[in-house]
Amino acid sequence: MRQDAFLAAYGTAGSVKAACEAIDLSRSTVDSWNKGDVQGFRVRYGVAKDIFRDGLQDIAVNRVMQQKPGDNPVLLITLLNAHWPEKYRRDGQVATNEVKEMMVEWKKWARDNKKKGPKPSEVSETEEATKNAIDEVEKLLAKKSEPSDNAG
Repeated sequence: MRQDAFLAAYGTAGSVKAACEAIDLSRSTVDSWNKGDVQGFRVRYGVAKDIFRDGLQDIAVNRVMQQKPGDNPVLLITLLNAHWPEKYRRDGQVATNEVKEMMVEWKKWARDNKKKGPKPSEVSETEEATKNAIDEVEKLLAKKSEPSDNAG
């Protein structure tokens, strides 16, 4: 069936255009399946999207596990936002001054260390500094999430 072929291609490619090209199908056909929910297309399309999303997550987690101290933490932060949103996702409130200051210092430290690069004898010291910085940020974020008496 054409829908099955499209959904399998979409689960791999993650793009309607790429999936249509892979099986020589017009986008208007996909649009009509979706609009009319032909043969339960919408639910099955949602499953195909989940399959693609899970594949992306597998790639991201694998890359995070391979990171070294000093690597760009954006992917790690993004995964923490997705999997532990109550702790790591921004809730739209302005961060406290302490957290802002910590992030400014961390960015400066990361920029300076990226330029220099650790010497072999400093690797364990760098790892320890990174762990301490992460611990401090977690403490500040935990304080931020607690109810505050002076909230305005």
